Amino acid sequence: MRHRRAMGLRALSQRRRWVARAACPPVLAAIYEHWLTSSQWHPANRQGQSTRSARWGALALGLAVALAAGGCAGPMVRPACPVGRSEPATSVLSAPQLVAAHNAWADSIAHLWSRARLTLNFPKGEDANRGSLKRETYDLDGHVFWVKPASPAGGPDALYVHGQVMGQEVFSVGAGAERFWLWIRPKVNTVWTGRRGGAGERRLVLSPSDLAAALGMERIDLGPDDRADLRAYPDQYVLSRESRGADGRRTMRRFWFDRATLRPIRIDLSDLPAVASAKAGASGRRILMAELLKYQRIGRTEVCVAYRVRFYGEGGEEVDLVLRLDGVRLDKKPSPKIFEFRLPPGAKEEDLDAGNL
Repeated sequence: MRHRRAMGLRALSQRRRWVARAACPPVLAAIYEHWLTSSQWHPANRQGQSTRSARWGALALGLAVALAAGGCAGPMVRPACPVGRSEPATSVLSAPQLVAAHNAWADSIAHLWSRARLTLNFPKGEDANRGSLKRETYDLDGHVFWVKPASPAGGPDALYVHGQVMGQEVFSVGAGAERFWLWIRPKVNTVWTGRRGGAGERRLVLSPSDLAAALGMERIDLGPDDRADLRAYPDQYVLSRESRGADGRRTMRRFWFDRATLRPIRIDLSDLPAVASAKAGASGRRILMAELLKYQRIGRTEVCVAYRVRFYGEGGEEVDLVLRLDGVRLDKKPSPKIFEFRLPPGAKEEDLDAGNL
């Protein structure tokens, strides 16, 4: 029995020597081996008790375990990037790669059906006492319906957003194939409308095309004359795109993308002056700033469900919109009749393109 126990202890000491040599530098291995040969655990000294050797053993074993866990057996290896952090600089995407990743995600969303909660804050007349514009805020319940064209050449998208108070319709903004509209009922009951893509839509604060851009689910198609600049930061990509329309209008869109998910988290849209005006020192006009605050997975697709958007008018007025989506459906296509313009009963119509026909 004693012979078998001695054999077992010898084998155990040999294994401990191997672990110490493999995991630690030579100095620690020597300390640990000295403890093995002088402590009570060595076969030759198994009947003795040594407080000093026990302390040596605790010190050497603790250092061995700690340094082995830290990787002292080999060269230091840089740890992998934690989840949610940016990748090392060697993995920075190019502008075409980032655009391709975004477009693949945007193309996965062909249409959207959702309930919505809206908080709308907009100027309302002038405050005679303060000499500034009055502002009113409305909390509304409604829906968001959006259908994208089947292809970039398939015409404009269709959008309809509406809000109710106590079941009564008081706000809507929408656009179909030919016309757009914005209707605010409280104390105004006016519908601003015009041709899709016309000058009136560009002048309108909170236009359907600007609201669709703020949702962040549109493609980014770089034309041959577009200029794109990409900046990489630790947690974000910032893509600036300058483009020119057929009418000579120059726009600047700036996108902030989360580097971990490649999803847009902020969008700025500005009108730039024409080339001649730019040379004369004229500045552009800011159109909107949108913050995409929260994403939610719908099936296999991530969809932003919380927005905070500020729209800027030509005269300096601002309209603030907080939009929260609930019950999002990507498999339910809205009816085309939703996007047909109808003048609400008793509403006053103001055609913003009446003088441009």
